[in-house]
Amino acid sequence: MIGLFDRQMILTFVSAIIYLSIVAGVLILLRKKIEALADMVRSRYRLRPERSSAEPALAKLDRLLKATMKKPISSTAFGALTIVLFFTVFIASAKTIAPAPAIVTGLAFAGLPYLFLRVRLERFRRAGSFEGEKLVSAFLTAYLISGGNIYETIERTISACPHLKVTTKLLSDLLSGLRSTADPVLVRARADAFAYGVGTNWASMLAYAIRTAALRGTDMTPAIEDILSQLREARALAEERRRINGESVRMTAYLSPGLYIGSVFMAIVVMGLPPGRFLYNQFFTAQGFALFTAGLFLFLLNRMLLETLTNRRLDF
Repeated sequence: MIGLFDRQMILTFVSAIIYLSIVAGVLILLRKKIEALADMVRSRYRLRPERSSAEPALAKLDRLLKATMKKPISSTAFGALTIVLFFTVFIASAKTIAPAPAIVTGLAFAGLPYLFLRVRLERFRRAGSFEGEKLVSAFLTAYLISGGNIYETIERTISACPHLKVTTKLLSDLLSGLRSTADPVLVRARADAFAYGVGTNWASMLAYAIRTAALRGTDMTPAIEDILSQLREARALAEERRRINGESVRMTAYLSPGLYIGSVFMAIVVMGLPPGRFLYNQFFTAQGFALFTAGLFLFLLNRMLLETLTNRRLDF
C-alpha cells in the first residue's frame, strides 16, 4: 500500500508540474496581450465623472489589491496566478476523483486567494476603524494649526500619528495623489480610495471633507468636529459590544481546527493508523480529499463571515 501511495504521489506531482509549466508558458506568451486588454478595459472607465454600480471587475480587484497588499500586484497578474492555481489543483485532484468534482475543487481553491484578500481587507478595515477617533482628533488639531491648509494638515496628521498604521498609510497615499493632480475626477478617486480602505461612514465623511477643502478651499471645521463627536459616542457602544461577543468569537474561530487536529491525533495515536495510510486516505481517495477540501473551504468562508458580521467596525 505504501509503495502504491509513493508511486501515485510521484505521478501526481510530475503531472501537475508538467501541466503547470504549460499553463505558465501560455500565460507568459500572452502576457502583453492580456495586459493590453486589461488597460483597454480600465481606460474606458477612467475618465467617467461618476462610478456606477457596474464598476469593472478589474478596477474593483485593483482597488482591493492596493488596499490589502504592501507591494500590490496588478489585477492581471493576480488573475494569472488564480488560473495557474486552478489548473494545478484540478490536475492533482483529477487523479483521485471524477472530472466534474475535480473542476469544482479547482474552482474552490482558485477562489481562496480572493477570499484571503477579503478577510485581510476586513481585518484592515476593522483595525483602521478603531483608529478613527485618534486620527480625526489629530486631524482637527492640525487643521486648525495650519489655518485650513489641507495639504499641511495631512502632513501634520501623519507626523503626529505614526502609531496608527492603517489610516496613516491611507492618508500618505491620499496626500501623494492630491499633490500629483488637480483634476476633480482624480481627486475624488483618491479620496474614495481612502474611504474604501477604511470602509466606514466616518471615513467617507472625512474623505468628503478633504476633497471639498482641496478643490474649493471651504472651511470644514464644523464637519470634522461633528465626525469626532459621533466617533466618541460610537466607541462607547463598541466597547460594550466587544465585551459581550468576545468569548463566542474565540470559540467559533478555534473550534474547527481543534476538531480536525483532534481527529488526526485519534486516528494515528489512539487507533494506531499508520501516518502514510492516513495521508493516503485523506488526500488520494475521492472521499477523503473531497471531505478535506470542503472542510477547508467552509472554514475559510466561516472566518470571512466572522470578520464581516461579528467583528464590526467602529462606525456610526
